[in-house]
Amino acid sequence: MLILTRSPGQTLLIGDDIVVEVLAVNGQQVKLGLTAPRDITILRQELAEHLAEAEVSTAPMRKHLP
Repeated sequence: MLILTRSPGQTLLIGDDIVVEVLAVNGQQVKLGLTAPRDITILRQELAEHLAEAEVSTAPMRKHLP
């Protein structure tokens, strides 16, 4: 894991086309802005996990649908 220290207004680059900007820091909350191509999906980890669980739990039901 790469650990970086950034201040509000500073950015970091991921590859050639993803930019992460620190917009604000309020206590233990950090507000980030992400700029990426439209074909890249950006999800919070808890949402991605929830969707993955829903996909697994509904998969057996879909086998019986026309």
